[in-house]
Formats: sequence, C-alpha cells, structure tokens
Amino acid sequence: MNNELNMPALLAQLDEEGFALPEGYRDSTNSVLAKRAEMKSPWYIRLFSGFSAWIAALLLIVFLFLAEILEDEVGALIAGIVFISVALGINMARGRNDFLRQLGLALSLAGQTLFIYGLVEIFDDSFIVPLLIIAVEVGLIVAYQDRFHRFLSVLIIVGTILSVIFDQQAYDLVHILIFALAISPVLLYQRDHRFLVSGMDELVQPVGIGIAASLLGLLILPLIDVIFIQEWWITAIMLLVVHLYQAWEITTDLQLSTSSRAIPWLMAGSVLLAIPAVRVPGILGAAIILLLGFWRNNRSLIGLASAFLLFYVAAFYYTLDSTLLEKSLALMATGVILFGLRYVILRYTSGGEA
Repeated sequence: MNNELNMPALLAQLDEEGFALPEGYRDSTNSVLAKRAEMKSPWYIRLFSGFSAWIAALLLIVFLFLAEILEDEVGALIAGIVFISVALGINMARGRNDFLRQLGLALSLAGQTLFIYGLVEIFDDSFIVPLLIIAVEVGLIVAYQDRFHRFLSVLIIVGTILSVIFDQQAYDLVHILIFALAISPVLLYQRDHRFLVSGMDELVQPVGIGIAASLLGLLILPLIDVIFIQEWWITAIMLLVVHLYQAWEITTDLQLSTSSRAIPWLMAGSVLLAIPAVRVPGILGAAIILLLGFWRNNRSLIGLASAFLLFYVAAFYYTLDSTLLEKSLALMATGVILFGLRYVILRYTSGGEA
C-alpha cells in the first residue's frame, strides 16, 4: 500500500465529496506542488557544481582587476550593473542546472559588491546611496528566484538601514528597527498557508528567515560595550508587546477559551521572561522566533532560534563581571526556576489543553 501523500488524488476526493477548492486556488496549489516535485541532483553534485561556479566567477573578477577594467569607481559601478543583469538572465533560464544556479548567485553577489562600492565612491556620504541600495535589493528579492539570494538581500537591506542609523548617530532608532523586525515575521508566518496557496511561498519564506536572522543579529548589540546605545529596557518592552500579541494569536489559533487555565500561565510566563530581558533582550527575541517556529512547524526558525539562544546565553555568561562561583550559582538558580515553571505549567494545564 502506498502511504505517500498524493495531493491530486486528495483534491479529486474533495471534489467527489463536495468540498472542491475554488479554481484559482486549485491552479496555484498544483503549480506549487509541481515546483516542489522537481527532481534534484545529489548533494555532492550540487556541491562540486557550486564550487566550480564560484571559482569561475572569482577568476572573472580577478581578470577584470588585472586588466585594469575596474580601475575606477565608475567602471566598478558599470561592471556591477552588468554582473547583476547577467545573473538575472542566468537565473531566468537556468532550469535545473546547478552549475548555472551557483554561477548566477556568485555573479550577482560580486555585482552587488561592485555596485555598492561604486555608489559609495561616487556619491560619498550622500543619502541617495542607501536609498539606491535598498531599491536594488528589493528589486532583486522580487526578480531573483533563489531562496539563499533573497535571504542575503534581506540582510543587506537591514545592514544598510543600520549603517544609516549609526552614521546619523540616531542610536535610539535601533529600538524601533528591532521592534519592526520582531513583529514582521510574526505577521508573515501566521498567514503562511495563504502565501503557499497563492504561490508566494518561495518569496515569503526566505524573506521571513532573513528578517528573523537580522533580528537576532541586532540583539547581540547589548553584549557589546562599545556600542553607544542605552536604555535596552525600551527594546525589552517592545519585544514583550510582540510576544504577548504572538501568544494571544496562538491561543486564538488553538481555539482556547478565554477562561482556559493555560492563558494566565502563558501571559505570566511572557511577563516573567521580560525581567531578565531588560538587560539581555536577546532572550525575548529568541523566544519569539522559537515559539513562532513551533507554532508554524518551521524547522528553519526553530534551528536558528535554538542556535542563537545557546550562543547568546554563553556569550552573556562570559561577559558577566562576576566570579566563577557567582556565575555557577546563577546558572543553577536559573535551571531550578525553569524546571519549576515547567512543572507548574504541566500541572495546571494538564488534560486536553496540554
């Protein structure tokens, strides 16, 4: 007996039982399934194809520099535009060719580097530089159909915004940027089923991962003493608002009644988590992404948040201005509190709500 999920057969059965999908949804669903059903080469073939493509792109860039074709910023800007255009053409026509896929990615990243270098050198400190960079990256997110490329474009956009904030010394705007990055993946992924049906899943998923990675990256700043940003409690409050909104959406999605015993414990746990977040807001940020990953069954978000949380706790541990004994006692106390909280939650939310 074949236990593999057969979506066309499932859709046909829904038709027979009178639960047919609208025609637009059916077409988009079939399109998404067809893309996901494409055969992929073995991983080692893709690895060597990618390696050779990156070497080819690197040799091309080295040749341009040795030939003094890129001897000035105008040449770099023009070459960057050409590289990006060629990469877009390769991306549109590559099909299943892994070598062309990696070659297009390498050329695109090289082109973006040259383009940004040319812009910075020509316009110097002009405000037009970040605007052009963001505009190009947004265009590439839409036009360049590659998950990793879209992920990198999001990182470049966030990095550009952060560089403007630091250049203008408007450090308080970092709190607002973190809030925007925290609420965006929650809003995106709670509607992921709609994006899947509409065929936008290939665009939204890497963008959401890029936003989540940018959020966690920015939350490392409180651990760096040289950054001139104070009042991290503002970030903690903003993240708490996002976390409470997320918790409420989850309870709504699970159809828990307002009288459920799980809701007070969930809200109380969120507020309790905000206490250490006043100093280390990365804990709340990781909790938001981790909870979002479990809620939407997204392994990428779960892995990203878990790895960041381990790194963040270890980094904070080593930055504490305390003796090893005090650090050990703090870790032991934290472990006892977490075990106690787990017991209370399981004790008072046992049964169907667990």
